Amino acid sequence: MPSDAHTHFTTSLNDVNHLLWFHENAGGGGQGRRSSEFQALNKSAIVLICAAWESYVETVIMECAKKSIESATGPDQMLRPLKKITQNHIRCGKVENTWQLVAGDGWRALTTSLVNSRVSGFNTPKPGPVKELFKEIIGIQDITNDWQWHHNPLGTPENRLKEFVQLRGAIAHGAILERTIRKVDVTSAKDLISRIVEIVDGRLVRENFI
Repeated sequence: MPSDAHTHFTTSLNDVNHLLWFHENAGGGGQGRRSSEFQALNKSAIVLICAAWESYVETVIMECAKKSIESATGPDQMLRPLKKITQNHIRCGKVENTWQLVAGDGWRALTTSLVNSRVSGFNTPKPGPVKELFKEIIGIQDITNDWQWHHNPLGTPENRLKEFVQLRGAIAHGAILERTIRKVDVTSAKDLISRIVEIVDGRLVRENFI
């Protein structure tokens, strides 16, 4: 069964599908250049796809953490990285009542708060930050190590994701692009991110993180 984050991701792509529908119905489905106005649709779609990817990563991480925290009978039963995050906070904390915060079931709320704080600081869904977040929160050393499929050997999807996020950043910051953003760029990005989400979600399900 897919994660709730996967379901939300699929729903988020509906807006992208609507933009592609408008593109095809207004400009036709055949090959050839479209007027510059269609770039706005394509750029918007790129931004939406990246937003859906970033949201998926954040949501699925919280989902995994929540399962571990809620199913644990005590702090020692949480995933090792979660326990480490909480222990480090307590050891380094300057708040006088830190130990009181973990009394009873307080460790659950504290750990959830710490994870939420870490995830909220995630805003660049390139391969590096994504790998670091999965490693730091749930202990997967390299979430990208099975990102491969037909004509996309290991390493290729990772590089494509990096280029895609860079493109999103350029669009979002109003940079002058070196090339026209075409409909094929949108469909290619949508396929890339959807495949990565399927692989990540499948692994998390198989390894009982969610």
